[in-house]
Amino acid sequence: MSSSAVHHGFQNLPRAAAAGGRANAAAAGRTNAAYGGKSDTSPGGKKKLAWSAKAWRAKATAAAAAFALALAALTGAAGATDYVDDEGTALRFSGSPKRTVSLAPGATEILCSIGAGDSIAAVTLEDNYFECIASKPRVGPAKSPDYARVLSFRPDLVIVPPAEAARAKESLSGSGAKVLVYGGPSDLEGADRTILALGDLFGKKAQARAAAAESQGYLDMLARKTGIFTAAFRKRVMRLRALDGGVGTGGPGTLDWALIEAAGGIPWQGGEPGGISPVSGKDFAAFDPQYVYACEEDRTAAEAIRKKSPFRGAAAFRNGGTVHYFPCALTDRLSAHAGYFAAWLSGDIYSNEYGDPANLVFPQEIIGEKPLTIKGIPYVKGAKIVEYRMFDFIHRTLLVEFASPQTVVTTGEGAVHDVNVIGNSYSPPMVWNINHKGGWAWAEGEIYKVLGLDRERTSLIFTGADMRNLAVKSASYKDLTVTALVTAGAESNALRTSRDPGAFYEPGTINIIILSNRKLSPNGATAAIIVATEAKTAALWDMDIRSSESPLPNPATGTGTDDVLVAAAGTGKPINYTGGHGKVGELIARVVYDGVTEALRKQNGKAPRRSVWERLAERDVDLANLGPAFSGQGPYPALAEDIRTLMLDPAAKSLLEAAFSLSDAQVMGHLEDHKLFDAMALQAATSVAGKPVTSIRSLVTDKSIPPVLKTALDALATGILVKKGL
Repeated sequence: MSSSAVHHGFQNLPRAAAAGGRANAAAAGRTNAAYGGKSDTSPGGKKKLAWSAKAWRAKATAAAAAFALALAALTGAAGATDYVDDEGTALRFSGSPKRTVSLAPGATEILCSIGAGDSIAAVTLEDNYFECIASKPRVGPAKSPDYARVLSFRPDLVIVPPAEAARAKESLSGSGAKVLVYGGPSDLEGADRTILALGDLFGKKAQARAAAAESQGYLDMLARKTGIFTAAFRKRVMRLRALDGGVGTGGPGTLDWALIEAAGGIPWQGGEPGGISPVSGKDFAAFDPQYVYACEEDRTAAEAIRKKSPFRGAAAFRNGGTVHYFPCALTDRLSAHAGYFAAWLSGDIYSNEYGDPANLVFPQEIIGEKPLTIKGIPYVKGAKIVEYRMFDFIHRTLLVEFASPQTVVTTGEGAVHDVNVIGNSYSPPMVWNINHKGGWAWAEGEIYKVLGLDRERTSLIFTGADMRNLAVKSASYKDLTVTALVTAGAESNALRTSRDPGAFYEPGTINIIILSNRKLSPNGATAAIIVATEAKTAALWDMDIRSSESPLPNPATGTGTDDVLVAAAGTGKPINYTGGHGKVGELIARVVYDGVTEALRKQNGKAPRRSVWERLAERDVDLANLGPAFSGQGPYPALAEDIRTLMLDPAAKSLLEAAFSLSDAQVMGHLEDHKLFDAMALQAATSVAGKPVTSIRSLVTDKSIPPVLKTALDALATGILVKKGL
């Protein structure tokens, strides 16, 4: 059946629902139940678990005790509204906060995960990925928020990192807003306690328990899986962090250690406890790591040392090995998704071992179903999202059952006849390498086997986007009804066709299923794929989704691995024309456009109107790397930080928005001269400076920046420097 490549990215992070995660609470509870309670029934499972039963019991008992203690501490004080923050200050609340400004991204993540999104008034520029804050206003960088803007939201609570505590308390004095200092937990048990405490504060106790239970469920499962390994079998793992002139890693007691140990790896034993220590080539060679990972933002430093001796001689880099990269929002904090990331990391480290059926600790079976209502399509007998365990990790598959066998047309298989069931199947990142190594034909076969489906009567498409983020859109006109079922993730393999190179043979991560109540002829069903593709691309362009291969110059046209499945069933005289001029084509385009937009919001936290800071980051523009003036070494070290803050100013925001659009037009050959924009940029520089600016300085030295965008950034930087008298 049709298959889909999935690649490393942030697109599989479980998203909170629009109101902050309500839809995820029940699923989180099911996931936790799925990870516990049953004995191992895999071949040789009991024998293998017995090898380390004592160690596993110790881990599980300690984790359960800590979890129970935290829970008892909260539930034991009925109606308590006290919260002791990370400075030891006891804050008393008469009710749950209603207008919270969160300047601590780790706390924001928890609030989204426990369903407290409605209580968030504003967040920092660095906050993204989560649906519940996709359209929330920004108050500046986490390191230098604009407190006048914070106050404009009339907050009753402001959550700040420790470094901002003093300035926040001074700036907010007399406003009535409470300041909660949030440094984040230092261990995995602390992450659970923090989730529960914030759930208590925001009146989301049940959702907090579900979120903590889901994370703990991953950790308990990992303890069982890695418990089958002997100490000699465990792999040496190092997380790299960029430091001045080299790299470092976290020592004992840091989150790096906590995550590596939870993933079943052996962390580097050197370094200062509780801090980040430099790692020399000698240290690296002596440890000889077998697996090395880093945050995406540390890629430059990590790649630089990978090519140097003695680093390049390490076990992790031999035989084509490389550094494995993950989103910084997962690697750099212990928050609501700590267990999820530990499982992802573990699955990547031990993909060979986890793919061996002899190492399974749970049976491969269905563990739950969620019915899905599809109205107005008479040949649909029923629909549901099935949750099941495969390779010990949770998968979810959308299944749509027909009342009688039908013909469908897919981009992966062409026309398929006598189909009883169609669907869209999600595999989590923990098993991507297992699937790739076994081959998609084998991986698909395993999915069909667990779901009990007849492969000859079923047509599935496959994705790395979670079915919990499925978008269902319907539209009708007179006797016509069209429904689109869409999942979308565009963080890691979006591309601009005709510009970006092709590297994979497999087709999908924006997956679209189209159902029509009217019968479509063979050519009508095939043509529907064209209008659906056009609508998908229109949504991507309107949302300014960038190519992952070439984000700076190119908007994306798709992910490069997309699938479309069209059901040609229905009643009445077959419709031959489904193009954009026809009414059915209009309906298809509308539901696909709306579906892609909603699915990207759910999966990637992408709002159509995002901050210019997010849009710069999506173009891989790092202000600190634009040139010496921006690097912190120039005449004004805070230049890059001040530009980030300036992005909140409507005039500066408009200048950058115009630069984005004109830069794309210039790359496409639609803009020959930008003198008019230059004049606008000079006016913006004067506005920023508060005094006349006669010329824009050429400060951006990065030659990859398009001319129009360079002018805009130069103008803002010039205005700041003139204002400072530099």
